[in-house]
Amino acid sequence: MIVDSQPSTRKMIRNFLDLPGITFCECDSGDEALAQSREFKPNWITLAANMSGLDGFQSAEALRVEHPLARIFIVAGHSEPHFHKLSNSSGAACLIYKENLMALHMLLSNELSRSKPAAANEN
Repeated sequence: MIVDSQPSTRKMIRNFLDLPGITFCECDSGDEALAQSREFKPNWITLAANMSGLDGFQSAEALRVEHPLARIFIVAGHSEPHFHKLSNSSGAACLIYKENLMALHMLLSNELSRSKPAAANEN
């Protein structure tokens, strides 16, 4: 699930995370993410730090209640001193800056690799 009020940012994140086997749900607000998540049931969620209505940190807290096993990543366009503290207290897995989206790609690639059963175990 990609949550950001800017369509261009959602597209940029989707392009970075376009990995085999991933289905995306895009939302433009935290409120929409909460509503959509009940049906979509996301495994991973990227949330923009700054959004109108519920910001990324408030959305992370609410989504954590609904989907405790989902991995939540806060995506910020700039560094604010309090973002790391807010990210930790919201239950997000980590805070990623937009200029370092490759780190998010690597995290999700590694998690997908670990979650796939080994071919030898399928027999």
